[in-house]
This record gives sequence, structure tokens and C-alpha cells, in this order.
Amino acid sequence: MILGRLPGPRQAPLLWASGAVSAMLLVWMNLGFVGAFAELTGGRAMPDLDIDSTAQSLIDLKRLLEARPEAAHVLRSMHLGPDLLLPAVLGLFLALLLRRVAPGARLYGRPAERLLPALLTMPVVYVAADYAENIASILLFPPSLPEEATASLLATAIVWLTRLKFAALVISGILVLRLAIGPRPTGAQ
Repeated sequence: MILGRLPGPRQAPLLWASGAVSAMLLVWMNLGFVGAFAELTGGRAMPDLDIDSTAQSLIDLKRLLEARPEAAHVLRSMHLGPDLLLPAVLGLFLALLLRRVAPGARLYGRPAERLLPALLTMPVVYVAADYAENIASILLFPPSLPEEATASLLATAIVWLTRLKFAALVISGILVLRLAIGPRPTGAQ
């Protein structure tokens, strides 16, 4: 089991610290920004959390935020607050977890340790997609005022970056679980 294979905080302080900081940032985002945004926008989800969004729905949200600057301020504050750190810290946590559970595990009949460079691409993709999504959001939503063609391009980019971010995050989590609880060769931990 994964918890039995993880060292304590003294043996792996960076692993534990990155996990704890990720959790705190997620709580801060949800308690401090998500509810306030929904309240100010009549129940709309933050674009970062809406995997079902479309380019048109983001353009509509942009127009709504132009009329409600306090909601735009909440979104921008989240991007320049906890969401400035979360992708890097969460990506580090996932990479450290993958490195911790790979030794002794097998994936598709091969030692997972040899596949580690390829496996670590998923947390890297998550981090890159999340930061790109945040930058595109800052450029699309008020107080930024992009021209219509630019806004359309940014909205389309956000849709795909959000999906890529969540896909990389889910795949990273599945890999950690698979390596942690999957079959091990005889004599392995």
C-alpha cells in the first residue's frame, strides 16, 4: 500500500511539505475565491475548474465580468495569489510521489524505474498547461480588454488548456496509484 511505502516527514521533508502546501493552496482557493466568484456571477464556475466550458461560454463570461468588475477582481486575485504557486507545488508533489513509488514496481512488464523519465512528463505537462491556462485567463478577462479576434483565440486556448491540465493531473494520479498498489515482482517491497 502507498502509505506503508512512504517515508515519514523527517525522511522526505520535500515530499510532505509539497503535499501539505498543495492542500493548503487548494483549500485557500476553494474557500477564498471559488464561492465568492460563484456568488458574484450568479453561480458561474471559475473557468479554471470548468472542464465543460466552450470558447463561447468563456466569451460570455468575459462580457459578464466586464459588467461585474468585483467578480473579475476575484478571478484575477486567485490567479495572482494561490494559483501562482499551486501548479508548481502540486507538480513537484506528483513528481516526488512518482519517484518514490517507481522503484520495485513494474509497468507493462518493465521496471517502472526505467520508465521514470517518461512517467515524469505527466506532472510537467500538468504544470505547463496550468500556467499557460492562467496566463491566457489573465489576458482574456477584465481588466484586460483584448480585441474580438484575440479574445476568441484566448478562449479557445483556455478550453483546450483546461482539458489538458485535468488530463495530465488525472493521469499522474492514476500512475501514482498504479505503481503504488500494482503487482510487484516476487521479493520486491
